[in-house]
Amino acid sequence: MDTKEMTCADRISASLESTEESLKDIFALIDDGRNEETDQGYELLWDYALGMDTRQETIITLSWGGPASYLEVTHRGADIYTITYRFSDWFDTATQEVTDQESAIWRYAQDVINTQEGAI
Repeated sequence: MDTKEMTCADRISASLESTEESLKDIFALIDDGRNEETDQGYELLWDYALGMDTRQETIITLSWGGPASYLEVTHRGADIYTITYRFSDWFDTATQEVTDQESAIWRYAQDVINTQEGAI
């Protein structure tokens, strides 16, 4: 099957395996014990990723017990990326993305994050 016809779900295992092997090779250089090889390994390791993006997740507990509800807020500083509403009751959980930035839920989460991050 041509890769243009394959979905990412079809291709992900091979890609993950390739990444694992590449990193094993780099760590083998680092673990070699020879200064030149170790230095080369660390250089390859730190150049491996194209970029990094660190995000925080804040869980706002709205209720607990049965049922329980939470807002799972992914953000960097006061900038919110996603809000997921989680509803759980006795070994069952459902989630729903909150995408309306004009909603009271988004506004509440933004106020909580602003306070937490000192962005008021």
